Formats: sequence, structure tokens, C-alpha cells
Amino acid sequence: MLNVATAPDRNVDSLTSRILGLYERLRAQVSLAPSPVVDALFADLVSTCVRADEVDVAAVLSDPRISAVRSHLVGLCAEGESLLENAWARRVLTATDARTEAAAFPYVDNYEQLTRLELHALAGAGHRLESTRGVCFVGGGPLPLSAMLLCRTLAARVTVVDRDAEAVALSRRLVDRLGPAERIEIVRSDAASASDMTHAAAGCDVVVVAALVGMTRAQKRAALGAIGASIGPTTYVVIRSAEGLRSLLYPTVDLRDVYDAGLVPEIVLHPYGKVVNSVIVARRR
Repeated sequence: MLNVATAPDRNVDSLTSRILGLYERLRAQVSLAPSPVVDALFADLVSTCVRADEVDVAAVLSDPRISAVRSHLVGLCAEGESLLENAWARRVLTATDARTEAAAFPYVDNYEQLTRLELHALAGAGHRLESTRGVCFVGGGPLPLSAMLLCRTLAARVTVVDRDAEAVALSRRLVDRLGPAERIEIVRSDAASASDMTHAAAGCDVVVVAALVGMTRAQKRAALGAIGASIGPTTYVVIRSAEGLRSLLYPTVDLRDVYDAGLVPEIVLHPYGKVVNSVIVARRR
């Protein structure tokens, strides 16, 4: 009985040590730009967090050592993702066959699965996908694969919003090469500005909020508040979040902040497969 009782504790200790070891190796890198070492470390971290379903996740997350590095680890992941997408955007733009190169992006399957999950969640919340007129994708980054997938699947107009000038410039060039350029507009706007979001989301049935829009809770609240103030009652808001150990990879959205933004959550999905992000579907109160 003693051995059985202590087995979970050993699993928790092993997983905690593994995560801390990966964190230390990542923070020791001179740069988090794509490289064989950096790519392998992030792949190991993602796999570790996604596959640890049978371990006491609460015990891992409450470990003081994990709590002490959690926000920094999420920041490292965000930095690594930004550098990865930037590098791949440039790689696709210089490729002879841009579509084939884009399809080789290492996480393209995750983008496709997450987009399908979001569309099913929207349909489950009552949105008629075939009637979608416009989508506003907030936080498109330099490699707006999700926005392009939504555009092709829904046959709708998509406005991609990002506040970073370099990301906007790269996105525009990518859309020109990968398309459909005639139905995708890339705009530089601030997600935390109600006036910016009112303009960007005008005529849209759906607003999708990327996981890295707001790295802190205060930033998340500001963005959600601006979005909530800029849309009408018939608009659906899809918010990407993270749950469990996946919250070591991406910031978590607190449902209280969704309510405070004037939005009512209708569906909350926490994947247990390879999809990393949780999905919240909400509507204006």
C-alpha cells in the first residue's frame, strides 16, 4: 500500500523536475530564435505539458518552484513562438514554392486542429458558419496561418489585427503570396483600444482573440474590455486560453474577466489531445 500511495508523488516530482530542467536550459540560451537545440527544447516542453494527463497537475502547478518561474516560462514560450513565426514568415516569402514551404511549418497541424475545434465550438454555440460575413482575428502575428485557415474554411472576409509594425508588414506580404488576398485585410491596431477595435471589428460576426494577446491578466482585461465595448450582441467572441500544464505554455484567461468585459461565456473547451489551447466562446451580454 505504501508503494502505491507514493507512486503519484514520484510522478509529480519527476514531471516537476523535467519542466524545471527544460526551463533552465531555455533561459540559458543566448537566443530563442529557431535552431536545432531551441526547437528540440520547445518541442520537449510542449510534449511534456500536453501528455501529462495522468499526473496530479494541481500538485505540479502549486509547487513553489514552478510558481516562481511560471510567468517567466510563459514569457520565454511567447518569445520563442514570436521568433519562430517571424523566421518562418521570411522563409516562406523567399521560397520558390511558398505554399509547400508554409505547409512544412512544424506546428501547422496544431493550427488546423485548433481552427476546426473553434469552428465546431462556434456551431455548438449557435452560430451558423455558412452565414458568416466577416471575422476579426486579433493578434495575427507575422505568420497569420489561423486567419488564413478561417478565411478559406468560412469563405468570409477576415480582418487581421496586430499592433506590431513588422508583424503587419510580413503578414501583408504573406497574404499576397498565399492568399486569398482579396478577402484578407491586415491592419495595425491596438487590441486594448476600443476605438481601434470598433473600426477593425465593424461588420464582423466573429472575433477571435489569439492566445498571446495580453501576457498579463491586466493586459488580457484591457483587450477583452475593448473588444466587449466594440461589438454588438450578435457577435461571437472566440478566446484562446490554456488550462492545466498547458498554462505553462500560454497565458490563461480568467472567466471573471470575460464577464467583466460584458461578455457571457457560452462554451468552454479544454482539449486533452494534441491541441494546446483551450477555447472560450462568448457573446455580448
